Amino acid sequence: MNTEKGKILIVDDEHDILVTMKEILEDEGYQVDITDDPEEALDIAKKQDYDLVISDLKMPKLSGEELLCKIRENNDITSFIVVTAYGTIDTAVSCMKSGAFHYITKPINFNDPLVWKLIEEAVKKAKVLRENKELKKQLQTIKTSKSNLNFIITQNTYMKELIEYIKKVAIFDFTVLIYGESGVGKELFAKAIHEASHRKNKPFLAINCAAIAPEVMESEFFGTKKGIYTGATEDRKGILELAHGGTVFLDEISEMPPNIQSKFLRFLQEKEIRRIGDVNPIKVDVRVIAATNKDLKKLVEKGLFREDLYFRLEGIKIEIPPLRERKDDIPLLANYFVQKFNEKYGKNIKGLSQEALIALVNYRWEGNIRQLENIINQACITAEEIIDLQHLPPYITKQEREFPFEYSKAKEIHTQKFAQSYFRILLSITGGNISQAAKLANIERQSLQKLLKKFCIDPSEFRK
Repeated sequence: MNTEKGKILIVDDEHDILVTMKEILEDEGYQVDITDDPEEALDIAKKQDYDLVISDLKMPKLSGEELLCKIRENNDITSFIVVTAYGTIDTAVSCMKSGAFHYITKPINFNDPLVWKLIEEAVKKAKVLRENKELKKQLQTIKTSKSNLNFIITQNTYMKELIEYIKKVAIFDFTVLIYGESGVGKELFAKAIHEASHRKNKPFLAINCAAIAPEVMESEFFGTKKGIYTGATEDRKGILELAHGGTVFLDEISEMPPNIQSKFLRFLQEKEIRRIGDVNPIKVDVRVIAATNKDLKKLVEKGLFREDLYFRLEGIKIEIPPLRERKDDIPLLANYFVQKFNEKYGKNIKGLSQEALIALVNYRWEGNIRQLENIINQACITAEEIIDLQHLPPYITKQEREFPFEYSKAKEIHTQKFAQSYFRILLSITGGNISQAAKLANIERQSLQKLLKKFCIDPSEFRK
């Protein structure tokens, strides 16, 4: 039965009418429950979400109008249609004033298209009200959430915009595809989406597709039925089932084998899985966030990735820039990692020298944030109070300087976007100290102040 078309509860004290209506409505694709006891109907309606209740008006124990009023005490979403004889139409109209969607006269003529239109519109109204209520609930969750995603360490303008974008899209259950080089923090962003969503109190499972052997990937994702393999003494849940209600993050989605791609596509379409060896489907409510450092579109063109799965995954696309394109974050991240490893090793390193920060900013960071973290980890082991050039690897300190620290050199590649980035990097290195930033740029302090005002940059952002 198609639960998506609508879920209906029919209440009538005549059993034959109930059975007939159930058969007719189910033939049209609705999921239908029936009862000849209005008090039982009230209990059922409290436990389940129905799109529509169709109730006879004249019944023992509770009339249709009384049933409507009791349901409306704690349910303003489910539509209600009363079935009435011609002699009680005035009462049916009274029911509409009490919150009934409409009425249908006896005997119900299911050959009348108006009857079907009435049922369809009543179901549609309930679905819209339920969706709006859920959306408001999700929006309120975001507003009242204590999490401001401050575990993403950044002061870069584009990254801040990306975080705000994440907060907006997280409340909608769209599939998300994250692009970014290895080490940029794709899993961190997936976690941020999960934390900003209504699923935040449910599981978040992160899986690297490249780390799972192809021959076991199907069982890892979908689970196995008892007895399907030697030693399989009990049913085993797969990743998707374990994450029910929450989020699954699939890193390196491009490494998913073709046979699993087809099964995974079916899961995205049907929202159900089958354990290996089981014929019974299992409904699973999971948000999928995928990530890749490869161009999936090119893989589709080469026949290495299913096009239909690609379009399913790219519901929302997020691109995380590499660290070399957000150099103003390098000093901030470096100092963050210093504090992290201070706690780990029981040390009290104050930070990094300006020369060390300049060397880090000048480096291209092919390994991105993960590489920077490893470098700071090593430096914290050998340094005592300050991390200086001598604590950094030679391939960082011996490189030719490419970044134009002097403003005269920066002006040679001057664009507004570069200028903003340039001054933000200087202030990031100096911790918002204008005098030191002016010295790095080799310009007067007053000149730098004018330039910062011109490009709407506030030095206080960079001060601890």
